[in-house]
Amino acid sequence: MTPRSLTLLPALALVAAACAPYPVEGDFAGRPLNGHEDPGRTIVLIHNHGFSRAHAGTYRPVTPPILRLAGDRNPDVVVFSQVRNLANPTAADHAAFIASAVAYFHAERGVPIENMILAGQSCGGWGSLYAAAFTYPTIGGVLAFAPTCHGKLPHPPEVRARRAWELVRLAERLRAQGTIFLYDGDSYYDVAEWDAFTARLAPRAPWLQIVRVSRPQILALCDACGRDSHGAYWDSRFAEAFFEDHVQRTIDGVRARIRARVAPGAD
Repeated sequence: MTPRSLTLLPALALVAAACAPYPVEGDFAGRPLNGHEDPGRTIVLIHNHGFSRAHAGTYRPVTPPILRLAGDRNPDVVVFSQVRNLANPTAADHAAFIASAVAYFHAERGVPIENMILAGQSCGGWGSLYAAAFTYPTIGGVLAFAPTCHGKLPHPPEVRARRAWELVRLAERLRAQGTIFLYDGDSYYDVAEWDAFTARLAPRAPWLQIVRVSRPQILALCDACGRDSHGAYWDSRFAEAFFEDHVQRTIDGVRARIRARVAPGAD
């Protein structure tokens, strides 16, 4: 892969959803994986954007400030911003694209699945949760920002019922360390929809945190969120507020497990 350019990686055939291969496309934010001699000690953070029909098929890799800091402050972390350029993807497609990136970095680049962190916003966050829960349960961590893939509110009854069922399934299967960020004032979901998920998840995976960001907090941290909280993670003040306690915490946890697995007692 050529750093700082949009590159189509050799696609692994991943049979999911429509039984079609999903290409792995995107770019590294900052240092590439090539700069690391030992992929077994490298942490790969895979970022996935949300979805808009207006931009479908034309996405370019962009990394939000809170995830760019992960690479800037951690020399053993590389951040890969994936793009999913499909005209009309389903929620299953989003998850399958993300799972294909995990498969690529594991099989082709030698990175252990336990060394990877899945991060994403909106459909990218929802797909990251599903990939972590159902395809790669040993993934190192997950960071989901406003995860949803059900369209704007208000949702019709059948969508509300499907979403509630999907949240139950996620709570039963998710075991990764990390954080799920939920925003008051988000036009794509109601934070209260996550109450049952949170109660069900807590005894099963207490290391997966649920952070509910209030509307006043959003307005203090995001200049572009006057009408909608959904894109809060694009603001640098959001990054400053939540990076250390959540993103860095997840990275530190993955790193500690790598050291214990690869070289117990070594720095």
